[in-house]
Amino acid sequence: MEVYYQLIRNSGHTVRYASTDKQLVLTHGYPIYLQIYGANRSTDYILKDTFAFLATQYGNNIKLVNVDELEKK
Repeated sequence: MEVYYQLIRNSGHTVRYASTDKQLVLTHGYPIYLQIYGANRSTDYILKDTFAFLATQYGNNIKLVNVDELEKK
């Protein structure tokens, strides 16, 4: 199962949006898995945390897909 995500960074924190619906992530709609991380959290940490949380919802057979990379193609 593909789970789409987007990371938005600013000077003080990183916001992560995630959903099985790509359009919800792109529009920051509801329902969405939203998490705010401190500025010192690495992308690797955020993705591992995202996977661990979503695996409890959907099982370990998920693939995280960055919507920003999809939009570039």
